Amino acid sequence: MTARPHISGSESRLSGRGTSLNQEVAGMLIRRVRLLLRAVAVVVAGGSAVWMLVAVGVRVDIVMKAAGIPSNATGLGGFVNGAHALVTPALVMVAAIAPLALIVGAVVLLFGGRRGMQIVGTSIGVLLLLGSVTALID
Repeated sequence: MTARPHISGSESRLSGRGTSLNQEVAGMLIRRVRLLLRAVAVVVAGGSAVWMLVAVGVRVDIVMKAAGIPSNATGLGGFVNGAHALVTPALVMVAAIAPLALIVGAVVLLFGGRRGMQIVGTSIGVLLLLGSVTALID
């Protein structure tokens, strides 16, 4: 007769846990691979859509016409004209909404909300950012 070594309760639990731990690791690996495959599928779909639009020859004539960019503008001049034409309406919209955001931020602060200063700061920051971009373009 051969003598079997005695296995304590803690050692037997560890040996049983090894298989469930391996299954957990395998499950996590499968989830990560699935997420990676989804991301790759989105990138491939987006890239193929852009490629199809470029291949068909979709142009930005509508945006150029709406922004008032002359068709003969090339190089940096076209970029500056386009940026100026698009930033000015954005500045007007932000200037119209900034007072409302300031009031909302103040009300949130009044009622003890923590995000009130973020709302106020964001509204002022976006207004200053667009104003400085407009000044740089001009």
